[in-house]
Amino acid sequence: MSAAELISRLLQAKAHLDQAGQLIRTAGSELHQARALIQAALQGTTDQSTAAMVDRSSQQLGGAGVAVGQSAGKLEEILTRVRGLGGLGN
Repeated sequence: MSAAELISRLLQAKAHLDQAGQLIRTAGSELHQARALIQAALQGTTDQSTAAMVDRSSQQLGGAGVAVGQSAGKLEEILTRVRGLGGLGN
């Protein structure tokens, strides 16, 4: 694989990571809204299991967001190093 192909693939991967990060942020917002609606609907009841499931999902999503961010940062480091080899552009 040529350096140009490598850079192209890394840039594509970075774009997908950026998109995944945005989707995770959007999903987090949706979960927050769902949690508020569930809490309002079940107010005064003893069944809070659905709200607890949403809370767990939100925590797991937060962890996924951190991992995606770290991956994107690492990918940027790799791109910088590859571009630095032999004065490659892009």
